[in-house]
Amino acid sequence: MEHLKDECPSCSTMGEQMQKEGPQTAPPLSHWPIQIKLMGTVIPFLNNADLLVAADCTAFATREFHDRYLKDKKVLIGCPKLDDAMFYVDKFTEIFSNIPIKSVTCLRMQVPCCGGMTAILKEALKRSGKDIPFKEIILGIKGECLSEG
Repeated sequence: MEHLKDECPSCSTMGEQMQKEGPQTAPPLSHWPIQIKLMGTVIPFLNNADLLVAADCTAFATREFHDRYLKDKKVLIGCPKLDDAMFYVDKFTEIFSNIPIKSVTCLRMQVPCCGGMTAILKEALKRSGKDIPFKEIILGIKGECLSEG
């Protein structure tokens, strides 16, 4: 079970594999894994990327997830309530400190516990000392966009 705690050994871009397989009908993921807890801190596919950090529930709450929110972004997902928030702060601080990220968008639900994702990312940006543009999008429990900014 020790290997389950480590980062995912398959962390890589999927671009070459997707080109070999031809047109895809699957969601437009360009990398795997997408779970924050499985990521290491050396993440080549995030170089100069627009990063979408999405709370787990968001992809299931809105039909617009892929076309509106994920389009042209790299995604990492997690749950600020169920996962270790300080682990996330440390992980994102290291990522923001060492990888040139163009922008960070936090996509979260309106419920109070989901606000933790915004707090985590803002703290990590502060600790990194980087001036990376940050945007928060809040979805209602029926999937509607309540605020974007």
